[in-house]
Amino acid sequence: MDHEEEFVSVFVVPEKRARYLEFLRKPKRRGEITDRFCHFFDFVPALARQVPRGTASELARLLRTSGAGDIAHVIGGRHEIDGHDLPLEQAIDDALADPSGVVVSCVAGRLALYMQEFPPGDTFVLRYKP
Repeated sequence: MDHEEEFVSVFVVPEKRARYLEFLRKPKRRGEITDRFCHFFDFVPALARQVPRGTASELARLLRTSGAGDIAHVIGGRHEIDGHDLPLEQAIDDALADPSGVVVSCVAGRLALYMQEFPPGDTFVLRYKP
């Protein structure tokens, strides 16, 4: 499984997983899923914890205490960042600068940061411990 497949298979609610997987793989349909990050919370609530929307360095520090490494995978946001692996703090900084909803996946299927569209910009750590 790739990074996005693992993210979807763990964090997206079961009834929406197939659609997420299908559409994320298709460039012409991908936006239909990533646009959902702006307004909908399609994630397993038990795996999400709301955190303050801090600076990139504060959020990176928080994620590192939970096991994040130096590189993260971005899902959503501008085309320049969507689908790219970036240094963790840069990925978070780019996500903070993007008005859209963005997921910064830190450990595939285990740890991610989800930032809703700003405003309100609610921010969540998604974490799964097998």
